[in-house]
Amino acid sequence: MVYVKPFKGVRYNLEKSLLKNVIAPPYDVISKEMKESLLTKSPYNIVKLILPEGEDKYEMAAKEYKEWKEEGILIKDQNPSFYIYEQEYEYAGTVYVRTGFVGLLKLEELGKGKVFPHEKTLSGPKEDRFNLMKACRTNFSQIFGLYMDKENKLERVFSTVKKDMAVSSAVDIYGVKNTLWTVNDPEVIDKVEKFMLDKAVYIADGHHRYETALNFKKYMRELNGDDPENTRPYDYVMMMFVNFYDEGLKIFPTHRVVKIDEGFSEKDFKEKLKNYFTVKEIAKDEKEQFLNEDSNKKIVWKHLDKYYGLTLLDNVFEGLHTVYRKVNTYILQEVILKEALGMDEEKILRKEGIYFVQSEEEIEKLSKKFPVTSFLLKGIDIDIIRDISENGLVMPQKSTYFYPKLQTGLVINEL
Repeated sequence: MVYVKPFKGVRYNLEKSLLKNVIAPPYDVISKEMKESLLTKSPYNIVKLILPEGEDKYEMAAKEYKEWKEEGILIKDQNPSFYIYEQEYEYAGTVYVRTGFVGLLKLEELGKGKVFPHEKTLSGPKEDRFNLMKACRTNFSQIFGLYMDKENKLERVFSTVKKDMAVSSAVDIYGVKNTLWTVNDPEVIDKVEKFMLDKAVYIADGHHRYETALNFKKYMRELNGDDPENTRPYDYVMMMFVNFYDEGLKIFPTHRVVKIDEGFSEKDFKEKLKNYFTVKEIAKDEKEQFLNEDSNKKIVWKHLDKYYGLTLLDNVFEGLHTVYRKVNTYILQEVILKEALGMDEEKILRKEGIYFVQSEEEIEKLSKKFPVTSFLLKGIDIDIIRDISENGLVMPQKSTYFYPKLQTGLVINEL
C-alpha cells in the first residue's frame, strides 16, 4: 500500500519576498555561477540553505533556517494540506502544462513494496544530503515521483481546486511559470489518500534524496529508540506526484561528452566502433532523423565537425537484456564507454572525464576548453522507465532529464 498524507508546509512570506527571487532549481543542477546569480536576486534565496558553504556549513544552514522563520521570512501553514503544483512552459512553439500534487509519502525500502527506483546512487551526495537533513530536520525540496492514472481521475479533482485563487506563483530562471494551490478540504484530501493506496510510485528524480530519507529514518529511530508501531514525522518524505500520462510530462535526452587526450585517433576509434556498430557518416541536419528512426539501436557520434550514425549490430543487440535493449544510455555506457573507450564503471560514476549535457551548445563550450568527443542520444520513452523499475533494474546515471525541473523553495516539509 502507498500511504500519502497532507502536511503543514513552510512557505515564503510573500509580503517580505518576491517568490521569483527566492526559488531555485534542484541542488544537483546548480553550478557555482548559477548559485552566485541566484544569491544576487535575494539574500534569502533557498540556494543558501540547500547548498551551504563554510567549515560548519550544515549547522550554518540550520541557523539561517531558524532565523528566517523567526524573522517571518518563512511561515508555516496552519492546516495540513496537499499542494497542487502546476508548471506551464513552452517547448517547440507549443505551450504545455504539467500538474501534480505535493504531499508526504510514507517511506519504504526501494523495490520491496510499491516504490521503485530506476537509477544508481553514489555515497557522496547521500552523505551530503544526510548531513544537511540531520542539521536542519527538513525536506527542502520535493522528490519527483510518478504514478499511473490513465483515466485522469485526480486531474478532475485538481481542475476543481485550480478554480480557486493560487497561493503563490512565479516564473523561474528557465521561463517556466510555477503555481501552487493549497488543498485542505477534508473531502478532497480523503479522495487523494484513498486513490493513491493501490498505486505504485516510480522515482523520476531524487533517488539520492529518497535513500537519504531512508537513512535518516533509520538514524532517528535508533537515536530515539522508537516503537516500530508508532509513526514519526521522519517516516515520511516530501514528494511531488505526477501522472505518467500527464500531457506536460517531457523527458529530454542527456548527451555524453568525453574528454580525450592528444593521442586519440578518430580513425582508430572508428575501427573499434565497427566491432559493435555499423558506422555511417551523416550530415549535421540528418542527425535528428537518424535518432528518431524506429530503432533503439541508434546513437550519433560527434567528433570535431563530423557526425557519424551508429547502429548497433544485431549480434550485440541480441546479447543484451531484453529491457536494456530499449535503453540507449545503457548501450552507450556498456558498449562505447566501457568497451570501446576502456572506461571503468567507477570512473564513469565519479564523472571523471565525462560530462552530461542537454544541448550541442554545451558541447561546443566544453570543446573550447579541452579536446572532446561526444555522443548524442534521443530521449527515453516514459514506459521504459516503468519497465526498468518493475524488473528491479537500474539505468546509468543521467539517463533521464525530466523537464521542467521542480523548483525548490515553493514549500518545505519539517521533520
